[in-house]
Amino acid sequence: MFENIQVIKLLDSIGESLIFADKELYITWFNKPAQDLLQLIGPYVGIQQPEEFIGKSLSQFHGQKQHDILMGEVFPHSANIKLFNRFSARIVVDRVLNNDGEFTGFVLTWKDVTDYQKELSSHREMLKSLYTPIIETALESAILVALTGNLTEERIQYSKDAILVACGEKKAEYIIFDFTGIAKDIDDMVAFHLDQLADALKLMGSEAIFVGLNPIIIQNMIEKGLNIRVKTFQSFRQGIAYVWEKKGYELVKK
Repeated sequence: MFENIQVIKLLDSIGESLIFADKELYITWFNKPAQDLLQLIGPYVGIQQPEEFIGKSLSQFHGQKQHDILMGEVFPHSANIKLFNRFSARIVVDRVLNNDGEFTGFVLTWKDVTDYQKELSSHREMLKSLYTPIIETALESAILVALTGNLTEERIQYSKDAILVACGEKKAEYIIFDFTGIAKDIDDMVAFHLDQLADALKLMGSEAIFVGLNPIIIQNMIEKGLNIRVKTFQSFRQGIAYVWEKKGYELVKK
């Protein structure tokens, strides 16, 4: 099956980029997809034409760690890399052996996943925007932060920035955090970030108010010695009533 086969044409037809190097790591050949890839990467390393990569050492484009891997004994080796904060790739490096089983060089398979990573990042940003719904209330001076699900450290860190921005944009004097929908306990680091957020809001001239903390969360916070220095209420209704009173409003039934 493999006799009289057109090897170069076969390698060019492979959808992934293949770069070959000799035992000293000098590039000797690459297929057509790799040529297109190197055309894009070249200007970032001062090379205008892909053909100029021939004879260049892979060591010029890798650090000491990657060099040590190539000089090691474990193959194939795979890794995810990012170049120039723009190109993302999944690479696999393996040794090339001749018909006698002798080591003659290396082959690097480069799967460009730049577009995939961009799409993934876009989805992550979209999910982040859903982390913490920030809702306006009947009072212009108060906004509601409706917390639901599992409150993780990563989530509260992202939410912290969004809340501070919203507070500044809306010039909110009161930020009501509703914990009614929190599914799990609040750990030490989440409590620490919440306390930091309350302090940051205070510096902005705003007051943080916590409502809807369930008995289990409160009990665990007490047992852990956690202390959140904000005004708390059992429900959003009580929290917003507090804000109405502070602002001098009175709700009167017609």
